[in-house]
Amino acid sequence: MRAKRHTQRSLIIAATLALGALRVGAAAGQDASVQKLLERGALQEAVQRAEGERDNAESTYLAAQAFTKMANQDRANEEYGRLRETGDDAWQAIGASGAALLSGNMAGAMADAERAVAANGDNAYAHYQVGVVASRQNNFARAAAAFARSVGLKPDLAYGHYYAGMANQRLTQTAKMSQHLELFLQLAPDAPERAAVAAILRTLRR
Repeated sequence: MRAKRHTQRSLIIAATLALGALRVGAAAGQDASVQKLLERGALQEAVQRAEGERDNAESTYLAAQAFTKMANQDRANEEYGRLRETGDDAWQAIGASGAALLSGNMAGAMADAERAVAANGDNAYAHYQVGVVASRQNNFARAAAAFARSVGLKPDLAYGHYYAGMANQRLTQTAKMSQHLELFLQLAPDAPERAAVAAILRTLRR
């Protein structure tokens, strides 16, 4: 009888601990920012979170990135349209650049991205957008520099490090590539690109 009571008590304790863990995990998911949701590949959750943060231009921009990853250009364009309606010159230009890029207007996309940097050189996403457009133009030297500037301003921007690493790979700048990709894995350990990045780094270590 005593052994049975001990077993029941142990099961109750285990169940309580498991429930507590689930509550902590749920709370962590609720607290995750749009950026962190995007970085772990939770794209639908990212756009839903951004929907409730309409006064946050950064969340709107990241929602556009999420929709682009989901190959939903119409919704991405809507998010860029929201940026163009803000009262901030840099974010307006970033929105215009994103929309131009979706339409295939590379020259216009770069001109608008440069305008964003001119409007606010401290906006990490202005430099990030320059990097995005430069990558599409196969201008990897400029892309690498722009992404490096973006993470200099916002060190926790995991995809800034990822794309900086990819640009430096195309430039055969192995040391810089490795540095950025290591930081990407540290910042976004659950990213969909994790396996591919880890494989690149393992090859370098050999």
